Amino acid sequence: MQDPVFWDAIVVSDPSFRSDEPDDIVNSNISFVNALFEEYLTADEVSPDALRSYYVDYYLAQVNNGGFSQFVYNSRWSPRCVALIREGMTAMKAKRHLKVFEDGERLVEQFGPDRLNAYFASEYFGDNPDRDELNAPNDRFVAAEKKESLLALNAAWLRKHPKLVVLPAERIQEEVRHRGRTLPDRERRIAEARANEPRYLKLIRALCEQAGHELQRLTAGDPARVHDGVRTLAWHFITDRGHHHMIDVGGKAIMFRGHSTTDRVCEVNAPEA
Repeated sequence: MQDPVFWDAIVVSDPSFRSDEPDDIVNSNISFVNALFEEYLTADEVSPDALRSYYVDYYLAQVNNGGFSQFVYNSRWSPRCVALIREGMTAMKAKRHLKVFEDGERLVEQFGPDRLNAYFASEYFGDNPDRDELNAPNDRFVAAEKKESLLALNAAWLRKHPKLVVLPAERIQEEVRHRGRTLPDRERRIAEARANEPRYLKLIRALCEQAGHELQRLTAGDPARVHDGVRTLAWHFITDRGHHHMIDVGGKAIMFRGHSTTDRVCEVNAPEA
């Protein structure tokens, strides 16, 4: 392997750097950061400016999808996430968006911790006055976006960043693997991450082990899956042998090939806790 790049470099692919589409370079940074997290690196071991770009785009996607209230709900108003977004917008000179975001911060502060935690514990959809109140910045967000594209500002900032490193795709993969392999406590991190995984992911790993598959990634949850005439939640995932999905019903976790409802691969016991 070639010499590794500095830990605080912003790493993007050569095609994304040469692309005229702003989302290409932003998404390339996101992919690199996600790959580092998948190798069990922590946020403290990732470039702070790469994280600022990463979370500014997360904020943009959340608000575009469901408004400011969705961002608050899904981010759980993480202090680190909020700080990185504010710092990222400042660095990108997204002045209009920063003003809207700071207005949103003040609105959340007015809720106070008890009301905010109650909002996090509530059902987001349906009748939810707190959600509706937290959507107050939405119109100002739309107006700001018409004046200054947050995606375009993010991309331009990355492109001119003094710590930007542009690499071929295969070199990026080498860099990610190198950083993961050289973690001195990698095994401990893996064990802790596995222990804290949600039930569905633990069951998918157990099914893959039973079937002799290597899990590569999750893709999506499907709440419309019907099993024995009853609607249930299916989790889709990719292994080294292609697309599969899992359902967790009747004390069993069952693995199916592709979208098939009859082509079973295997099952494992899955008693309720």
